[in-house]
Amino acid sequence: MTLESEEQNAFLQFLSFMWNPLSWVMEGAALVAIALSNGDNQPPDWEDFVGIVLLLFINSAIGFYEERNAGNVRSLRWPIAPKAKVKRNGTWSEIESAYLVPGDTISFKIGDIVPADCPALTGESLPQSKNVGDQCFS
Repeated sequence: MTLESEEQNAFLQFLSFMWNPLSWVMEGAALVAIALSNGDNQPPDWEDFVGIVLLLFINSAIGFYEERNAGNVRSLRWPIAPKAKVKRNGTWSEIESAYLVPGDTISFKIGDIVPADCPALTGESLPQSKNVGDQCFS
């Protein structure tokens, strides 16, 4: 069982942080600093323009960095065993984890990768301590 992910172009993801209302205001301010500051034969206000564009890039870089670290789905996934040893209708068999249903008895030992999200299987809303030989019901 594989979990599919769509790889996003890093450059386009970075540019996406420049497409929001705050960035639009900063981009407009940068244009105003260049276009409207040269009245009365004054040179363009390059210092303000460069400062605003630099802040825009810093803001986008921070957002990009945070998104790449926190939003990296691959780093948030936990391993799911592709097969599980299950007792269903009184007989033990090995089936694909995707076909587990409430009521299945799952056999696993220390070190095994759990074949599903256990709270989802047991129906418990809070973490529960289990001991050797304990049963999980759902």
